Amino acid sequence: MRLDGLFPKAPKAQDFSKDGILKAVAELVVCDDQSLTLPGKALFRNCLVAMRPTTIKSDLPSQHDVSNYIHNSFVLFLRELKANIQVILLTDISYFVSLHLH
Repeated sequence: MRLDGLFPKAPKAQDFSKDGILKAVAELVVCDDQSLTLPGKALFRNCLVAMRPTTIKSDLPSQHDVSNYIHNSFVLFLRELKANIQVILLTDISYFVSLHLH
């Protein structure tokens, strides 16, 4: 029996980068409702190093780095949301005005 179509293929492992690990840790904190202190805990940092033994201390994101990343991502999200809402409102207003002018 073949299982080819039953399970989605796992995505290819990504290359290591400081930005990639920062994003992954921030997503873990936000999406899994973890404490912002998690990135600073020795046990967690040791787990990250165990997954990639050539990791050096400066490769690992600090609590401050993760907090800033989350904050900046949220600010960007709100900026994009505001722009999208403005486009929708302008489109709706112009449509409404065109209906009443004809």
